[in-house]
Amino acid sequence: MLSLGLFVLLLYLGVRAIAKAVAWVTGSRFRAYRQLAARYRGRYENRGLSDPPTVSFTHEGATIRVGLAPQVPGQPTYPRTRVVARFAQGLPFRLELAPVGRPAPAQPPKGTRPVRVGDAEFDRAFVVQANDPEMARDFLTAPIRWALAGLLKLGPPGGMLVSINPERMLVQVDRNLGLVPESLAAGVREALTVLDGLQSGVSARQAEGVRVLDAGPASADDAGPPTCKVCGEPITDTPRVFCSTCRTPHHRDCWEFIGACSIFGCKGKHALPG
Repeated sequence: MLSLGLFVLLLYLGVRAIAKAVAWVTGSRFRAYRQLAARYRGRYENRGLSDPPTVSFTHEGATIRVGLAPQVPGQPTYPRTRVVARFAQGLPFRLELAPVGRPAPAQPPKGTRPVRVGDAEFDRAFVVQANDPEMARDFLTAPIRWALAGLLKLGPPGGMLVSINPERMLVQVDRNLGLVPESLAAGVREALTVLDGLQSGVSARQAEGVRVLDAGPASADDAGPPTCKVCGEPITDTPRVFCSTCRTPHHRDCWEFIGACSIFGCKGKHALPG
């Protein structure tokens, strides 16, 4: 009986210890994510004792997801906090932005080229690649540049990245911001500022509409294959299509990728074979 009593007591103490550990892991340890979910009326998703949780919510029509980047073999093992915004409607825009001290990818995103915004301090601090330099400059207004500087301060030197493609925007800080509730809240706030600026820039360009002007015959400088407005590459021997609304040529794969015409202000959803 004594042995049985000791066994029951040890079992009880063990269960209590486990319960307290679970409460610490899911409570105090991840308090920043719980507060973030409450702030944006989002969904807190617990992924177990070892993996950090994620928070998802909607913002201005986009679906936002916040959490740590998964560990991938062969990639850096330090923690990276990510804010991913998935657009309700595809954007014909690609951009990669990172501090000059951050290791650059082996190849820039397809169809992008270097962009300088004309702000000497910003141009010295960041490397920007985009498929539409004019759109990139319209997007990178002073409030957006301030938000990017704020994100840079949250991570170690060179520890942030912004990546935009037609489907989503990724903002990454190479640090576990979830350890401090104020840091995680600040990172998400700055990322949403960048998202708002991107959506405002797109809306402004769409409001301008599309006009087709009769400019006469093309000059010799304009001769050559047309350029796809999605990837920025020439349309040569690859399959191509034309927007049925404005007749802009696209690579067929690029059209299928974004699902619509790449010209701002054009509502074309149907393509004609080239």
